Amino acid sequence: MSPQTRPGELSSQGVVDKWAGLGLVAAGVLFVVFTSIGGIVRGVLGPIAAPLIYLPALIAIPALLANTLVRVGDPRTSTPTIAVLVFLAIEIVIAKLLGRATSAIAYQLYVFLAGLVMMAATQRGMHERIIAAMVPMFYVSVIGVLLNVFIDFPWKDASFEVMGTQQGAAREWTAGGVKRLAGFSRASYFAAACILIGYCAAEARLKTFAMKALFWVLGLVAIHLTTSKAPELAMILLPGTYFLLGRLKGTGAPRRKLIANIHMAFWIALIFAGPLMAVSYGRQLFPRGPGVGPSYSSLADRVLTTWPDALALVNWRDPISWVVGRGLGGIGGPQTIAEVDRYNPADNLAIYLFVIFGLGAVLIAFFIFRGGQRAIQSDRSGRRDFAMIIAMLGIGAASNVVESVFAMMVLGLAIARQPPRTAKQVRRRRAHRGRSDEMASAQAGI
Repeated sequence: MSPQTRPGELSSQGVVDKWAGLGLVAAGVLFVVFTSIGGIVRGVLGPIAAPLIYLPALIAIPALLANTLVRVGDPRTSTPTIAVLVFLAIEIVIAKLLGRATSAIAYQLYVFLAGLVMMAATQRGMHERIIAAMVPMFYVSVIGVLLNVFIDFPWKDASFEVMGTQQGAAREWTAGGVKRLAGFSRASYFAAACILIGYCAAEARLKTFAMKALFWVLGLVAIHLTTSKAPELAMILLPGTYFLLGRLKGTGAPRRKLIANIHMAFWIALIFAGPLMAVSYGRQLFPRGPGVGPSYSSLADRVLTTWPDALALVNWRDPISWVVGRGLGGIGGPQTIAEVDRYNPADNLAIYLFVIFGLGAVLIAFFIFRGGQRAIQSDRSGRRDFAMIIAMLGIGAASNVVESVFAMMVLGLAIARQPPRTAKQVRRRRAHRGRSDEMASAQAGI
């Protein structure tokens, strides 16, 4: 939290800019910590801590506004902050025209807030401070889940009141009769996301292969105990990502970019395969349905019920709906405010984004792709960021943590990791000089 600029960070443009940067970091760190130990914060401190739940948002909103005012038009930022502001403004207007409730729109912006914070921090080069907070939270989350095997934490039955409504401190539930352990977090899927993405942050700091392998195994065991299938699959496949990154070390940028494209294409295809199966082959794949009790399959339930119902929220007979989706507040948590009877968690990143943004989801997928390319070509922390992006895609394949802080933060990191405009301008100038030199040489030859 030092106000001093660190290597790799953009220099502050005055007092407001300096405090905006510190506000982004403070909000990001609090988002990470409060997600990792959400059960403790809500359950142990009770009514005293209830206002603290919104502290990261209360810090983030003015920090984002100040950052936008100061940084608009700065050519050093990777993606212009004005573009994000205009995009959100257009989406708010679209959502209102589509009939979404103002409270649901506000809830949706709250869901995206952690991603917006990471996006702005990445543009300023300050994301390293937030990612550093994920490292200890990885260990805390693993310990919490492993302890949860032997200890029933007292906050699982605790509740507190916020704005007149009673909320649970942590979610106690089962899958096929097996407890979904949440550790110190609010729910098992939050804990799984903390462990998976937290491991990517911690791995870069582990010095030996033995230590990396040890904590990968512990993380895998902890995720398995949460019974979160998509994060577990992503964790199992994560060593493959690191193997590719190791093999590509020292190779030329074109080859690294090609392998990154292939690897990301696999995960993108996995994300979009879910809806495709649901629409086309769901009944053939699971003719007996999702099952009950120990034979219950969450994947079958998603393929047969959740994903088709989510896609049905979009009016396919209206071409405009294809383009704009249902707007902000159209799916997931925000529906619990104004559309409780139509609530659908999406459980898939592609569906979640498509229902909200329509074909705009394709643009977001493009930016994720570009962010991965940018990371794989970077010498500084690129290996870690690429692994985090792949982990986020793994979570988004078939998981109800789509709206979790850790996944949204990495989504913001990927979107923000675009080539800076200054780099594009340099390339254009070089290309222009090259053409001018060729013309001069041709004229001299003549």
